[in-house]
Amino acid sequence: MSDAMLVALAGAVALFMVTLVKADFSSDLRAAIRTTIIVVLGWSFACTRYGLKTWSSLTWQTQGMLALSALAVILAWLLYFPAIRGLTVSRVAAMDRINVGLAILFATLFLLQQVSAQSALIGFALVGGALFFVLGSR
Repeated sequence: MSDAMLVALAGAVALFMVTLVKADFSSDLRAAIRTTIIVVLGWSFACTRYGLKTWSSLTWQTQGMLALSALAVILAWLLYFPAIRGLTVSRVAAMDRINVGLAILFATLFLLQQVSAQSALIGFALVGGALFFVLGSR
């Protein structure tokens, strides 16, 4: 199985598992628990593989972009849990695919990356299909 398929499988399992957590505690606490686990595992893997000596090789610009990226992920998670309350797995999965099209759009507009017609069409189809599925299945 390819790495991309393993990533997709892990994402599907994570999505399925998060929809099972319909606990009576707040979505913020759920996000905090997931974040804590990811931080501990992430640092464990990074320190085991590379050690802390590579930290000094990161530029301030790279560290700043990583911090902004982390803030965006935290914001997404804080908005994600309340948004999926009461939705089925299929609707949440469709809603989750909109980010692919937005990532292609942002890469084109802000990073000035060239996007092939095929990639643009796939991104448009993903976003359009997801919106049609989520909004059309009310």
